[in-house]
Amino acid sequence: MSSAGISVAKEDGVAIVTFAGEPVNAMSLAFWKELLATVEGLDADPEVRAMVFHSGLKKSVFTAGLDIRELYVPMTNHDRVYEFWATLSEALVKIYSTPKVTAAAIKGACPAGGCVLSLCCDYRAITADGSMGLNEVILGIPVPHFWAQVFASVTGQRQAELLLQSGAMPKAPELLKLGMVDTVVETAEDVLPAALKEVRRWLKYRDASRAMTK
Repeated sequence: MSSAGISVAKEDGVAIVTFAGEPVNAMSLAFWKELLATVEGLDADPEVRAMVFHSGLKKSVFTAGLDIRELYVPMTNHDRVYEFWATLSEALVKIYSTPKVTAAAIKGACPAGGCVLSLCCDYRAITADGSMGLNEVILGIPVPHFWAQVFASVTGQRQAELLLQSGAMPKAPELLKLGMVDTVVETAEDVLPAALKEVRRWLKYRDASRAMTK
């Protein structure tokens, strides 16, 4: 496992990317650098046909979102803030645009950066106790434009306006209705197997035609 708490296991063409940075998988600059390098490596690996992202934490958290220490002085500076946003944006675009199948197995809370990472994936499973949303406005931060676009492409424009401007964190049943997740499972133990089952169903078909459709 890396210093950022990211590890990879490969099973029959599927790369399982685990986030286990205690205590809450805070998305620091180190996290985004490691995630970008990981996704780039998997994207270039011809043996990997899919990536599944999940939390290895004991607590019910996918990720707590961006590390707040990366956003405010005196804990950061101009150059570091620029590098932070450039790196995380590159990582998210890489996940969004990869021809591989991607899935998020979401355990529990998934605000902000974890939400947009999940929305960049092709498939999303969440636990029954889960919640997800872009709650930046509650913290006094505007939702980044690219994030808002991805969000609206999933929920529709009007729902995006209502949810983003209120900083809402819908629970699992509402997430399913909104199309923000594709299935809800009862327990944390069920979420990764559910995502893997769906991914493997997709992998029954040729990659080229699916990737071109994506």
